[in-house]
Amino acid sequence: MKTCVAALAVCLRLMHPGHGMNAAQSLGSPMDADAEPVTFNRHVAPILFNHCAECHRPGEVAPFSLLTYAEVKKRAKSIQEVVSEHLMPPWKSVAGQGSFVGERRLTESQISTITCWVAQGMVEGRAEDLPTGPTFVEGWTLGQPDIVLTMPEPYLLPSEGGDIFRNFVFDLHIPKGKYIKAAEFRPSNRRVVHHVQLCVDTTGRARKSDEADPAPGFSGSGKPPGQLFPGSLATWTPGRNPMQLPDGLSMPWPDGADFVVQLHLSPSGKPEIEQSSIGFYLTDEPPVRSMADLLLIDMKIDVPPGERSYRTWAKLILPIDVELVGLFPHMHRIGKEFKIIAHPLHGEPIPLLWIRDWDFNWQFYYQFTNPIKLEAGTRVVMEAVHDNSAENVRNPNHPPKRVKWGEETTDEMSVAFLQVMPVREADFSRIDMERHGFQLGIIRASGKKPSVP
Repeated sequence: MKTCVAALAVCLRLMHPGHGMNAAQSLGSPMDADAEPVTFNRHVAPILFNHCAECHRPGEVAPFSLLTYAEVKKRAKSIQEVVSEHLMPPWKSVAGQGSFVGERRLTESQISTITCWVAQGMVEGRAEDLPTGPTFVEGWTLGQPDIVLTMPEPYLLPSEGGDIFRNFVFDLHIPKGKYIKAAEFRPSNRRVVHHVQLCVDTTGRARKSDEADPAPGFSGSGKPPGQLFPGSLATWTPGRNPMQLPDGLSMPWPDGADFVVQLHLSPSGKPEIEQSSIGFYLTDEPPVRSMADLLLIDMKIDVPPGERSYRTWAKLILPIDVELVGLFPHMHRIGKEFKIIAHPLHGEPIPLLWIRDWDFNWQFYYQFTNPIKLEAGTRVVMEAVHDNSAENVRNPNHPPKRVKWGEETTDEMSVAFLQVMPVREADFSRIDMERHGFQLGIIRASGKKPSVP
């Protein structure tokens, strides 16, 4: 009832031009100044097509489609509630704490449009007002890849037991003069895939381990089975869309290297199979900048049951002037809040990322719209809060149990990957790229200049 009253109040305010902006301005749509009713076809469909249909369509991650009036009307009140509470579209960073590529936010005008439509009775509107529906390349978010690799046989996941780390080795042949610009992972069974790491192995060890194991792939421990791909290419997690490397960056493929995928799989209570595919998007442009992944990690996690605000943190000091390209934060089920702040030697702290309401189901790579310049000596600090109380609705344990650092879903983590480019290429060798024993992603500039279109 409270939601309905609030919706009606918004609608009435929008429909009376005397309250600041007129209805057309407030709705952010071509609405007539004489208070024409809000309709699905004219006002709501464009919002949903542009901001929701990417996931809410047949065959995608969302549990239902939002492409037709009938589909939307059936869930209209729920849609109005989740967009008003900023739960959808899913985007976890706090506004104003960094500007990122592909931010999934509705404007207040768009939220008001949906609110007003629901309050007015969810009118469909004239058929000629309905815009053409969005088009997508079936199955691949970034369009048809240049190369597609698929596990040659499915992996059978048992119904019970702990989480499984399984590594799969592929032959990957990148044509001469081509470089990797993006990679897209496609699970066949989203219910059981916790996360994925994409790696390159130049040692041959992964292939030997695969050949020694009679089952598809070979078992792992959670540690990357090789060197991680750089930046946005490195991992897949629930809710994360693939993204191209920024301008000036691409990934050369070493001759004779193996491509290795590590799947972190969680049993669902019944036998399941997984047969993943990976698509690669290539470019002719060699890398003209170098980039390295840096790691912030707190492994000293021991959260007693009932603890509401257990804090973890880590820091690093930048040895050179860098441009910060992007961030990837990671926690598990009892994560609550996550911040990354840069403290330069001079001037005020720079907020880089703030997630106020962590949700394990929506983990993103945050690539800055424009790289952030940070001077040598800047202290970058990760601060996180974990809630192991019974009041935490995302706590998997009822009653709560002690939770320690670990790689399984029922354990906890506090990690952030930072992708940085040196301001001066000559300084690149001074970056510590293998902290804590992890082989993190690296791109080295080719020395070639980009071609001019």
